[in-house]
Amino acid sequence: MLNREKIMTHLTSEEDQMVVAQALDKVESVLKGQDMACTSFLDPHQQDVVEGIIRRIHEIKYRFMGGFDRAERRRIVMIPEYMMWEMVEIPLCYLEISGNFDFQQVSHRDYLGSILGLGLKREMVGDILVKPDGGSHLIAALEIKETILFNLEKVHQVPVTVTEISEEQLAIPEERVKEINTTVASLRLDSIASAGFSNSRTKMAKDIKTEKVKVNFETVTNPAHTIDPGDIISIRGRGRVEIKVVAGETRKGRIKLTLNRYL
Repeated sequence: MLNREKIMTHLTSEEDQMVVAQALDKVESVLKGQDMACTSFLDPHQQDVVEGIIRRIHEIKYRFMGGFDRAERRRIVMIPEYMMWEMVEIPLCYLEISGNFDFQQVSHRDYLGSILGLGLKREMVGDILVKPDGGSHLIAALEIKETILFNLEKVHQVPVTVTEISEEQLAIPEERVKEINTTVASLRLDSIASAGFSNSRTKMAKDIKTEKVKVNFETVTNPAHTIDPGDIISIRGRGRVEIKVVAGETRKGRIKLTLNRYL
């Protein structure tokens, strides 16, 4: 049996402790003889936390599965170390949600709300790829495929049809990157986020305090939080900003930065 107290001793966040405890349940099921087990969908921060634990358990092998390389939400699939990956059924389904969206603007939030309105849990839903010409492609846990297929009838009052598609048919959006060279007074979160997202510092500080901003995919509520090179600042629906280079100071003492804004 795993020594959970020792494994989890460094975790201070209750949310992290809960996610790791659930992942360890899956690990133990594999150690007891189950051929395969997998977590629910995890965000990037949760993925890092769980991987930091399970990579030290040599009796299992694991992979991240989210449907495509740049998927933000992914499941961690675990198998015994002697088992071949070719024997594993991918625990994902790929669904197309289509309807007449010509006269109705439908967002990621609308699709997610309609799916959760079926009584499903957020952790069973992966990335939702909203198509520019209407409709979306959904990556979800295989366990909930039939629930969505047979019960999702409307998205934001628009009647929809749900069909199963293959992984190869996913409409993966092209990632656009804008390089921003700027200067800031300090490496505070509100200052850098303001520069990266083209908002006033006052507005950004308000968004941070109301839990709309994440650093490395973990919610941060302190506008004065210090940002380091390589950190990623994200806001739901607005993309993310990566701090690529901190290039010293100007003559007036401002800090020179190169940011990548992912749209």
